[in-house]
Amino acid sequence: MINKKIMIIGGTGALGKQLTERWNNQNDILIFSRNEHKQEEMKRTYPNALYRIGDVKDKESILRNMYEFKPNVIVNTAALKTVWVAQDNPYETILTNIVGHQYLIDCVRECRHQIESIMFISTDKACSPVNVYGMSKGIAEQMYVNFAKEQSDIKVALCRYGNVLDSTGSLIPVFKDMIEKGAESLPITNFDMTRFLITLDEAIDLIEWSYHSPDSHGKIIVPKLQSMKIIDFAKAIATSVGKDKIKFHKIPIRNGEKLHEEMISSIEMQRTEDTDSEKYMAINWERNNEDYNHTPLNSEFYVMESDEAYSFLLDKGVLN
Repeated sequence: MINKKIMIIGGTGALGKQLTERWNNQNDILIFSRNEHKQEEMKRTYPNALYRIGDVKDKESILRNMYEFKPNVIVNTAALKTVWVAQDNPYETILTNIVGHQYLIDCVRECRHQIESIMFISTDKACSPVNVYGMSKGIAEQMYVNFAKEQSDIKVALCRYGNVLDSTGSLIPVFKDMIEKGAESLPITNFDMTRFLITLDEAIDLIEWSYHSPDSHGKIIVPKLQSMKIIDFAKAIATSVGKDKIKFHKIPIRNGEKLHEEMISSIEMQRTEDTDSEKYMAINWERNNEDYNHTPLNSEFYVMESDEAYSFLLDKGVLN
């Protein structure tokens, strides 16, 4: 992406920072977020970007900044995303993850003269959701799919992916901190629990591909990912810091958690099509293919072998 004016909503999070890192030198960036302290930190690293305090729940602040900045591209990374926090605060989650998106869509309708593309970041938890966070993201997905139907000059792209390895709230620093503090055993919810994993750079590759692809409008773009058992993930982290003999103990599964995640459900598989990239598939709600493979893209079925986990994470650059 070159010579664009890009508004990153929720831009002080891990994804927003990485997007700024990749795009800052060749584009004009506006960081729109409610965290003044993180904005101050980012400004020391990216002084050329613009920074504005605002909240996705405040329609007037979104609209005002759109009129002032006149973005070509909008990437919405704002979300209340921690599963247990969303479970305990459903109303606040609805305001941020659903109402906030409606406000943004309304503002894009009003400021449409300069906007080329709006990009929505979703999650595998929106697929067959069992928690407030996943439900809110699933509703937001449909809002953008519906919005795309009325657009001919604004591209609407949706990206759904799994757990980001090095994002805010990642288990990597959590496990490392426990080990550094002398933990003799690490807590694991269930020894069979699996998750799809993706790095920040891979997530941005997906966003960029969705932006550039001529055939992504209104479709949910899903990467083809491997999954890993959480216990194998924890063992790899422990090995990376010289604690390969550490023990593990089970803790109860938390409210809203799944044993396995899905990137594409069996129902969605009827609407899924290949793309021109071997890395991605697309859920197209205008399509109905009864002959398509209805096996869901479920983390239980795509899990790597235990002895592959360490080298996989090392290759992804998340062990250091």
